[in-house]
Amino acid sequence: MFPLLGLAVLALVIVGFAFFVRRFPFSSQRVAQSLQEDFHGTVTYSRFHRQYFPRPGCVAEGVTLVNSSAPSGSPPLVYVRRFTLHANYPDLFLRPGYISSIILEGLHIQIAPRNSATNSTKSQASSQVRVGEVIANDALLEIAREGGKPPLVFDIHSLTLNSVSRETSMAYDVAFRNPLPPGEIQSRGHLGPWNLTDLGQTPVSGTYKFENADLGVFHGVTGTLSSHDNFQGVLTRIAAHGTVDIPDFHMTRSVHKLHLQARYDAVVNAFNGDVQLPRVEASFLQTTVVASGSVAGRPGQHGKTTSLDMSVHNGRFQDMLRLITQEPRPSLDGIANVHVHVEIPPEGRPFLKELRVLGDFIIVDGRFTKPDTQKKIVDLSERSRGKKPPANPDVALNEDIRSSTSGHVVLKNGIATLDRISFSVPGAVADMHGTFNVLNEKIDFHGTLKTAASFSKTAGGVKSIFLKPLDAVFKKKPTGAAIPIKMDGTYANPHPGIELTGDKDDKHNSPEKSKNPAESGDTQPQH
Repeated sequence: MFPLLGLAVLALVIVGFAFFVRRFPFSSQRVAQSLQEDFHGTVTYSRFHRQYFPRPGCVAEGVTLVNSSAPSGSPPLVYVRRFTLHANYPDLFLRPGYISSIILEGLHIQIAPRNSATNSTKSQASSQVRVGEVIANDALLEIAREGGKPPLVFDIHSLTLNSVSRETSMAYDVAFRNPLPPGEIQSRGHLGPWNLTDLGQTPVSGTYKFENADLGVFHGVTGTLSSHDNFQGVLTRIAAHGTVDIPDFHMTRSVHKLHLQARYDAVVNAFNGDVQLPRVEASFLQTTVVASGSVAGRPGQHGKTTSLDMSVHNGRFQDMLRLITQEPRPSLDGIANVHVHVEIPPEGRPFLKELRVLGDFIIVDGRFTKPDTQKKIVDLSERSRGKKPPANPDVALNEDIRSSTSGHVVLKNGIATLDRISFSVPGAVADMHGTFNVLNEKIDFHGTLKTAASFSKTAGGVKSIFLKPLDAVFKKKPTGAAIPIKMDGTYANPHPGIELTGDKDDKHNSPEKSKNPAESGDTQPQH
């Protein structure tokens, strides 16, 4: 009897196993159907086999998923070299649709430009599949960009997803290499639920650390950036708030490396890399710059244009000069207030040739750091008031004579065109206009020096006797003198003098020449 009972049990086991195999949830057809329903695409394998022991599951190789709404001939949305799925036998009965783990080896995701895909009209029926953990190490993510631009490529070192379901958000932990600027990013947070009709509207939130980012890939600057951030939103509009620290920020034009720190609010489009900057507050030395703007692509343009409105309130001018000067010590100390619009188009030229600036500035309490230059300023102030300058240079330098400078500037192609420039010291005001070449530091300014004393008294001594007849020529009502002047040479070694012909002044003051370059279409930035 016992042998017959054993044969009956064995028969039942065989029949049950045959039924289970026939209804096995991880068959090639069932897995493909589930993926196609969840991701609205066509799934194919190069190889597939089931696993029954010690746990139920399957292994697939050469897996591709092609989005059903993608144009014909488009690359697959997802390719996986090896796909391993594991479940547990109790879960097959107690938690139908639950998978304990999925391991993706050789994962490669290619996301097409947002405007190249159409919204799907397929059903958004709820999926019963839930996954405890997804692991995808050494993966690759490519995000295509519009206008024929090369894709953004992210090397994913490690990626772990927990509690994965199409209907709910999943937790993620990822480490990857950012393409631009190159650096390492670690991020944790939540992603989803997926919006499969428009991936860009998929919610995301979390924190990240960006370490060892090399700014040397950008023209004109170097440094190593680190950043900490928290963010939330959808993939095409991620609101971020964070800090930036660059201990060795260096503009290649300068010999100085500065410690630059910033706090920012940003809105990021993860699909095309565009960044909107509602507010950035950057500090270096004892100066703070407040900015807003964007780093974004423009139609018909390769790369991204940086466009910023920047202001400095009571900053130190010497700090700002350290960003660009090649001198060990900046030539002028003073308090600066600056309001400018800055644009840096992606033309591939040297930074100072690409840089465009349009704005206004004022520098007060100015004092030149070179003794010879400051002594000339003291002499100018004393003579302009009809006084005799101190013969002893040390005495002259001890006098607290400060200058003020203000004006309007348009910078393009490495040439700064300045107008409405006013330079004043006690007893004298110079109104000037001209150009400054930021590439070779050559200056060419022309204008009028107005002094409190008469022209002959500004010379002093015996010279004033011979210059007395010129007082009528340069007389300024009601008192003092108005003297046409020029200044050429270089920023480090200026050569001031009297403009004898007045031709330069006449040309610059003509209606054609005095027109604001921004109004004549000579520069793109709009202030």
